[in-house]
Amino acid sequence: MHKPDILQDPIFVAPSSLLPAQPEVPSSKYYTLRYILAAVLAPGESRIILPALSDDSDALFRGCRALGAELRWEDEQQHVLLIRGIGRPHATGPVTINVGNAGAVLRLLLGLGAMLPDVTFVTDHPQSLGKRPNRELLEALTQLGVMCESTGSEGFLPITLHGGAIHGGKVTISGARSSQYLSSLLFLAPLLPDGLEITVVDGLKSQPLVRATLEVLQEAGIQVDYAENLLSFRIAPGQQYQPREYTIPGDYPAAAALLAAYAVSNDPSSTLRLSRLRPGDEVGEALLQAFRAMGADLRVDGEQVTLRGGRRLQGFSLDGDPVIDCIPVLVAAACFAEGESVISNIESLHYKESDRINDLCTELRKAGCSVEPQEDAIIIQGQPQGVEGGVTVDGHNDHRVLMALAIVGLRSRSGLILTGAEHIAKSYPHFFEELQRCGADIHPVAPQQ
Repeated sequence: MHKPDILQDPIFVAPSSLLPAQPEVPSSKYYTLRYILAAVLAPGESRIILPALSDDSDALFRGCRALGAELRWEDEQQHVLLIRGIGRPHATGPVTINVGNAGAVLRLLLGLGAMLPDVTFVTDHPQSLGKRPNRELLEALTQLGVMCESTGSEGFLPITLHGGAIHGGKVTISGARSSQYLSSLLFLAPLLPDGLEITVVDGLKSQPLVRATLEVLQEAGIQVDYAENLLSFRIAPGQQYQPREYTIPGDYPAAAALLAAYAVSNDPSSTLRLSRLRPGDEVGEALLQAFRAMGADLRVDGEQVTLRGGRRLQGFSLDGDPVIDCIPVLVAAACFAEGESVISNIESLHYKESDRINDLCTELRKAGCSVEPQEDAIIIQGQPQGVEGGVTVDGHNDHRVLMALAIVGLRSRSGLILTGAEHIAKSYPHFFEELQRCGADIHPVAPQQ
């Protein structure tokens, strides 16, 4: 994957007015992962049209090849990915998979890796993904007869699985910290000789992403019987993934960053038009409702979303769990709204690439924002007049935090210097380039002599 030249460290985000623009939204990270796994598990050839291209995608491609699949590009522009699937994972000897900093890739591959006799998952981001817990998923795989070796009591990387003879049956999984554990079991279940019955305990976070998993499984020819509350599932044995052609929609969390940048603009001529945003997407609908709640000038026409700046935003209250990956940029937008905003039910943000509650609030406070981190919420006192800026803030190796800080930099009086800008490539390598094309003044900071 080619990385833009702007991804030098550090960069300066100057106060800027944004121009009318129609930037290209990257493809959905959620659906790229799920459709590619469905294609890998189907015997025969599948086509993935417009997969997301990012560091996470590179980690996914490495993992799928390690499971035995063949992946190749149909075109030089990398718009169509051809996958010759494997039916079920196989390997002739021990396998090592470097999952980079891709948490969702790790968790979903852990389930499929349980079918191999000896697989080790490692990361070259020990201070980020290396600190994210996997205990609950490893406990579930242990229930199914897999021998799991990990680092520490919370199941940190590196992780080695000794599986291969896994049969299925009944399993219990906690949904308190991440829905990715459940999605991992759901992708594994159809391959098991005895099928799988899954009981979810401790509640379930990020339910829209579980429904995205169920949607993809159904498209791939897999039948899952489940309770409406998503706390119990039954997957019958003897099912097979079917080769398909899948088209990846646009990515709503990436769109959220662009929408937030325009929402906080004081210029009514700043108009943003985004396309390829699938109507009815559960995350997307909740995100658009959040922008409406803060008073943004928003219009939706099919797959096109238009937002015009220049509106005085209002404080709002939000249950953040349905839009968990959009929270940092929504917090950034709330920093410029009139009055108080409360974004709650977001405890799982502590376990992302960074601590997206405490780390984000630390950096926003440096910039002059009034934010109060809590265990399960962030409270924001808006400053419609803008914030001072004029400082260096750190992205904490986290693409979502970088997006939020860039938005604040655009509305600051003195700009912000961002360190760790290269980590934007985890999901949206061209984010800063797109902002530049929208009129933002963003450039590398010259090294001091």
